[in-house]
Amino acid sequence: AALELVVEDPSLAGPDNLVLRAAEALRAAAGRPELGARIELHKEIPAGGGLGGGSSDAAATLRGLNALWELGLPHQRLAELAAELGSDVAFFLRGGLQRGRGRGELLEVLPPAPALDLVLLFPPFGCPTGEVYRALAPHLPSQPRDAERLIEALPGGAEAVAGELFNRLALPAYECFPQLAELEQDLSGRAGCLAVLLSGSGSTLVALCRDTSAARALATELQREGRRAVATRTVSGSSAPRG
Repeated sequence: AALELVVEDPSLAGPDNLVLRAAEALRAAAGRPELGARIELHKEIPAGGGLGGGSSDAAATLRGLNALWELGLPHQRLAELAAELGSDVAFFLRGGLQRGRGRGELLEVLPPAPALDLVLLFPPFGCPTGEVYRALAPHLPSQPRDAERLIEALPGGAEAVAGELFNRLALPAYECFPQLAELEQDLSGRAGCLAVLLSGSGSTLVALCRDTSAARALATELQREGRRAVATRTVSGSSAPRG
């Protein structure tokens, strides 16, 4: 049977789309080549934004088709398939608050933490992941920075977390795209903004705000300037079993 992907952007409809790859991987793992599906993909997360849009699409496909096709594959088997598709696909199978090791596929569920108020700023350009990673080597420190201090700060909320945020891909991304560094500096000086972090390899910038009202005010201010921005909050609950 056929696997059909319907997507608004024709450039995303090729066989390399993670949605199709996830569907094919699941069908092969189940040994059920006769299974088919028509999948409609509505993209809200911008491509090249560093927000894991493609990876979350793949994870949703694995979970959705596992249910639709009544395969009954356990979470651990889906996680194995997810790790083969991409480093952060497994994270999106469960969601919530997790610590990633290895390539990002070795996951540890963390205790729930207070929600953080954020503003996502979407620049009018993307950052090709490969280009940013190729520029990373000169910026790597002799000693890696552990995430333990950040994890310990999470229960303290935004004020405690602000000083512990870091992303090793930020400097190479700013080097490749100087306009991104300018946006980061501008955002850092805005009222109510405690810290700014690059999401993944970019180009999305994440502003950690003092509270919900500050996040909404900042998003509104940016929108009035003609920028694409949205206020949101983190979630720490998991949507999948721990097993």
